[in-house]
Amino acid sequence: MKPVPGDMSGAVARLRVHLAIIDGGVAPVVARYRAHIGCRAGCSECCHQSFRVSEVEGALLQEGLAAAPADVRAQVVARAGEYEAGRGEACPVLGDDGNCRLYDHRPRICRKYGIPLWNPERPHELNTCRLNFCGVEDLDADLIVEPQAGWAEDWILLREQLDLGPQDNRAIADWLRAD
Repeated sequence: MKPVPGDMSGAVARLRVHLAIIDGGVAPVVARYRAHIGCRAGCSECCHQSFRVSEVEGALLQEGLAAAPADVRAQVVARAGEYEAGRGEACPVLGDDGNCRLYDHRPRICRKYGIPLWNPERPHELNTCRLNFCGVEDLDADLIVEPQAGWAEDWILLREQLDLGPQDNRAIADWLRAD
């Protein structure tokens, strides 16, 4: 696996706090709009993109991989070694059944996908999976945007608290490749 700089155990612990904030903000959106969300176990529509994640998220993925059964580790590492960004391949962590094999260790973007996503760099846009929110016109911006603004603020704070410096974003496969 690609090395993560220094001892990241404290950083991963702080990341888990951040991820709990995200999970807590996603839950009410899912509860309110469940009928308009096609996400379910085995749906992997969003898992065929080349997501780039931070070094602390890479450390979390590596932690999950290390704790996975040997056969899962071998399959994930093999898929990561063959993965080429931009080809529309499935994430190397995705199992043949369409489920994430490191679900509890998944990065921020994987936790947010499915609900309308807000980006502070494009504050007037909400983006979502093509399978979700079709024809919905009554989106509650306070329910959707306000928590995401908080997530962005907490992410900045996390990086400052941990003195992580410039982001070293790499594809998920890059963090999981065998060296």
